[in-house]
Amino acid sequence: MNNTHLKTIMTAFALTLSVAGFCTEPNPDSGWTKAADNRIYAQSLVNEAMAKNPDLVVIGIHASRPGSDDQRMVATNLDRVGKEDDEDDKSAARLNKTVLVPNPTDPTRFEVLMPMEDSSGNVIGAAGFVFKYRKGDDQVKLLIKATSLRNEFAKKIKTKADLFKPIK
Repeated sequence: MNNTHLKTIMTAFALTLSVAGFCTEPNPDSGWTKAADNRIYAQSLVNEAMAKNPDLVVIGIHASRPGSDDQRMVATNLDRVGKEDDEDDKSAARLNKTVLVPNPTDPTRFEVLMPMEDSSGNVIGAAGFVFKYRKGDDQVKLLIKATSLRNEFAKKIKTKADLFKPIK
């Protein structure tokens, strides 16, 4: 894909986005857990990517446990592991939809939400990436970076069940 094509795709997604659901920060819920206490493989992927990418502010992996349809935030660097997914999170996986948008409440952040895949290319959930951003930054580069990170995750995941494997 060339740069012009990616910009056209990005603009189309931004125009069809339901910004309120994707960008709002819900109030903490007593059922959420801390990222530091999350001892599953998906959390190790988040921790590793955050450590290697100083341009990232947030990563969130959204999935349902095998045998369940209840999609939630299963790994993140924020203390909201277990947060129930909103409609945008769910539709990224269900409709194979990618969402790109500057955060309307924080202009220093740019958000990319995309389907999460396993190493066979099966959609197993959604991955959200929030980048540091200044007006005028190349949004196509942020899409490319998010896609690269998502693809690196996929190489390390044989099945959705791998996301939930315990780690020490």
